[in-house]
Amino acid sequence: MNKQVGLRGQYMGKVFVLIAMVVMLGFGYILPVNNVSASAPPPAAQSYYMDTVDTVTLYDMGYQKGLADYKKAGTQNSMVILDFGGQSSPTSLSLFGMPDASLTQVAAAVEAYSRGYWKGTASDSLSTVHIIVGTNNSYTVTYEGGQNFANMIDDINSHNNMNSYSDQVEVDGGNDMEPGYDPASTTIEWVNGYDSVNSYSLYNYGSADGCYHTNLNSGTINYSCNNGWTYKDIQYISWGASPAWPLPEVYDNSGDMAEQWQNIAKYSAVTAAKPMRFSASLTQYAACTSTGCHSELDNTPSQGWSQLYSELYSDSKTKSATNYPILSTDIRWH
Repeated sequence: MNKQVGLRGQYMGKVFVLIAMVVMLGFGYILPVNNVSASAPPPAAQSYYMDTVDTVTLYDMGYQKGLADYKKAGTQNSMVILDFGGQSSPTSLSLFGMPDASLTQVAAAVEAYSRGYWKGTASDSLSTVHIIVGTNNSYTVTYEGGQNFANMIDDINSHNNMNSYSDQVEVDGGNDMEPGYDPASTTIEWVNGYDSVNSYSLYNYGSADGCYHTNLNSGTINYSCNNGWTYKDIQYISWGASPAWPLPEVYDNSGDMAEQWQNIAKYSAVTAAKPMRFSASLTQYAACTSTGCHSELDNTPSQGWSQLYSELYSDSKTKSATNYPILSTDIRWH
């Protein structure tokens, strides 16, 4: 392998991050903002609802992404969700409109994407892609399924580490966890299953369906959401559980979804004493453009990012979240 080692974070130091934040805030220090401005959203990466685990296809997807980053000036850092659908069983994923795939097949596909990206970046050894391998909580949602999913993420990273792809490709688990899909109790069991064996982080790129969405609450009330869920439940699967990071859907033009997540962040800061950090905003503009969607749910990536940033910045209890880079990713159908 002739690539120079680049920067690679695995977001595995969240506990240390939280301790550092408490210490720094206690002494009045503020971490610098890195390339984040309410008036200048970052470029959006392209994420996908996957209908295939064909390794040739995934290699080409990764290669084209790497080549595009190579051709851009400067160092590129982006977050890409590869959503393979819900778990049809604890050992398989449903894909979208295609036959089920085993977790072993999904792992091979992501490994191929990783190799493609690494090759596509050529002499650029510093640009990185953070791949979120995704499922959702709408099918078979079990503790065992969470464990198996975490083990798959470990296997992918072991492969990438051995082949130097991890120099530029970070891989973590993800789940589109939505209150309307499944009861909180079973979704939390899945997260706990993931947490019981994981070595890598878990990103919740879901919604906060039915949650209170004004900016007037104090952060002390555990409001109800759809399907029996509460703020506390969403905070736990997104940040309270040790591997969890929030990557919120911000689809709607009205800004309600951004307000919901700002309220959950406020609840986390005030009641759970755990100020949230947000990895990215997620929009579905490309999916809406290609297949259509509700007319109020087609935020562009810049609109979704700006709504989330502005809501977080607007309140002293959540403003600290904007001291860190918040990326942008937009999903489409493959």
